[in-house]
Amino acid sequence: MKYSLIAIDIDGTIRSPTNEISERTRLAIDQVINEGVVVTVATGRMFESARLSTSVLGLKTPIVSFQGAHIADPVTGNVLWHMPLTRRQTSDAIVALDNWQGDIVAYVNNDVYVREITPWAEAYGKRNRGELYILSDFSSVIDLSPTRLLAVGDEYKIMCLEKKLQKQFGQSLHITRSLPTFCEILNPEAGKHKALEWLCSYLGIDDRKTVAFGNGYNDVHMLTWAGLGIAVEDSVQDVLNVADRIAPPLEEDGVAQILEEFLRRS
Repeated sequence: MKYSLIAIDIDGTIRSPTNEISERTRLAIDQVINEGVVVTVATGRMFESARLSTSVLGLKTPIVSFQGAHIADPVTGNVLWHMPLTRRQTSDAIVALDNWQGDIVAYVNNDVYVREITPWAEAYGKRNRGELYILSDFSSVIDLSPTRLLAVGDEYKIMCLEKKLQKQFGQSLHITRSLPTFCEILNPEAGKHKALEWLCSYLGIDDRKTVAFGNGYNDVHMLTWAGLGIAVEDSVQDVLNVADRIAPPLEEDGVAQILEEFLRRS
């Protein structure tokens, strides 16, 4: 096989709220690993959530989580690379979100901090299996070195917020959408593409021999960076626009189909 590293987004790419990772996908990934290829996941999930949601894959290679701000060993939990927001970046972002009417979340380790308990925040904390903390003075999160900040709202407002923050901060913060209703704020040195670039250097892998699978706005940079960027069929248009190839949809085990094709050619 001519590829040395394959990075796969999780949600919407190999699993969904109603579809766990399929046996076909698990077997295809296992066979690719047996061919000597490094397989990792690159996800917006928190590390523990990412590790639990992909445990069926039995990955031993460091995985990328927190939208590309964190790399850790899925077996030991040891953190290899972490790019949290600085005090200044956190402060600037908190000020910019001062009038935001929706939920705001700060991620510290595998815990989440919110301004108040809302039905959404309570459900989110349970779903991601992290502790949920309330900060009556949310600016105090500046002292906690959050890995990222998240603003939650309806799709149109989040789209407008993303554009506003990108215009306001330019390259001084990494602003992206993971879900249409999530606007994420990270250190400018974070992002799935930056994390994978570090991982390739760490493992001695040529960037040109990489493949990335994704489906969301937050995968655009990753697919552009990879030697071969592959979008699953139901991806957002921004991802489809930059992809080198389109895989069949998640419901048809699109990632597995492409991996099986790679294996036949090896």
